[in-house]
Amino acid sequence: MYNMWKSHCIILPEAREMAINECGDCRFFVTIQGATEKRPGCVVYVRKYRTLSVRVPTVINVMELMRSEGKEGLARILEKDNPGAQACEMWLPKQGK
Repeated sequence: MYNMWKSHCIILPEAREMAINECGDCRFFVTIQGATEKRPGCVVYVRKYRTLSVRVPTVINVMELMRSEGKEGLARILEKDNPGAQACEMWLPKQGK
């Protein structure tokens, strides 16, 4: 019965951006550059980037994040590493797109 009604779901206009977009297309989804490797992560919870007081770079040095966010903050940034995941409520398109 559920499958019959699945195609008739209503999406509110405010939720449309979250429903159709992915993390990989978000401005806050960046590459974290370490000494030997690069890993993706979401910096939406870093205050200076979330408030857009500072332009969000495409590559951020891991030491900069360690100084500002600490180990726990860096772990939270790196756990959101799936570019194909559904976007959150803070989704913004990448600059230049």
